[in-house]
Amino acid sequence: MFRALGGLTINKLFAIFLGTPGITLLSHFQNLTALFTQLPSEGVNRSIMKYWSDPQIDEVERVKLFKTGLWVTALIFGSTLSVLYFRYRDYFFDRFINDYTPQQFLTLFIPAVLLMLMSGYLNSVILALRRVKAYAIINIAGLLLLVSLVYFGVTQGTLDQALLSFALGYGLMFFCALTYLIYRRKSISLGVGLPDAKSLKKISKFIAMAISAIALGKLLDFGVRDYAIELYGLDRTGLWQSVAKMSTSYMLVFTGTVGVVYYPKMASLIHKPEELKQYVLKVMGFVAFITLMCLSVYYLNKEFILKLFFADGFEKAAYLVRYQVIGDFFAILSYLLAYLLSARVQTIKYIAAQIISAVIYLSLISLLIDRLDLEALTMAYMWRYIGFFLILVVFNRRLLFR
Repeated sequence: MFRALGGLTINKLFAIFLGTPGITLLSHFQNLTALFTQLPSEGVNRSIMKYWSDPQIDEVERVKLFKTGLWVTALIFGSTLSVLYFRYRDYFFDRFINDYTPQQFLTLFIPAVLLMLMSGYLNSVILALRRVKAYAIINIAGLLLLVSLVYFGVTQGTLDQALLSFALGYGLMFFCALTYLIYRRKSISLGVGLPDAKSLKKISKFIAMAISAIALGKLLDFGVRDYAIELYGLDRTGLWQSVAKMSTSYMLVFTGTVGVVYYPKMASLIHKPEELKQYVLKVMGFVAFITLMCLSVYYLNKEFILKLFFADGFEKAAYLVRYQVIGDFFAILSYLLAYLLSARVQTIKYIAAQIISAVIYLSLISLLIDRLDLEALTMAYMWRYIGFFLILVVFNRRLLFR
């Protein structure tokens, strides 16, 4: 809930002080930082959570995994920076570099993203150990720092500074997690050292799944948004992005809960198929009911909610909510099933599901964009996640219907 409130507060600040163009650029910048953080998050961090949650893994193996994960994270960051900035800077970065020189921008951007990566990495250890209370306190403290820094950046700085304040604010959460782990160093064994081949092999299976999630998720989203900006401009694209960011905000509640409770618990039951099936179905039933209730309230009050969480004028985006909320319902259920494939390390099925859903999304956008305008984007989103959900049900059918 605090993650969602933090996200909504940041959206509100950008909406009030920078309008719909600010919301568009914030979404685009968040997408850019996600291109740096998602591969470590979905690959390295999730592998840490799985193997550290496994009761059959001893402490020595856990420390080796931790050391290897640090090296892999650093390698991913360097490779991503080399490709996105040094080869394709015009496409990925130039919209955000207006008041700074590229060198000045990088001087702030690189440390901020590195801190974001390390924050996620340390938090994955805390989650794997199911220190939920500590995780919650760390995140709440980090979010308070984030919102404070973004407020300062939006009200006192340039557009470049406002965007960078988001990355820097998120990075500060690293120090909260580090302080906790130093305090608990006697009971939580970590270390820095050379990687080992066995740990690298375990992590690499998750890296393959994470690459598909980036290429067919965040990278695809970046391209579609860039296309929309070219087609409709920052102002009109901002209406679509306000609806998309509402989805992101309540998805944060869901994904935060899944990360804290569902995934570590599921990973611990991976060797007990019947208990795993019962747990997954129980969670899916509960999540489906709560999601349906919440999305119904949002849809019935969409004009009011968009004005409340953004600013006057954003209610014009209400007509885009219809298909978005249906897509969100299936997206949330899909995440539960996708996490199940991930926990069972079914890499090929995970990648195949991502590819098929991306093809559905792009095909529908190309077919509908001339006829339906911005609404084509939300309709394509809806069918993408309906398709993704059905594919994942098929891929998990032996566990779910055994």
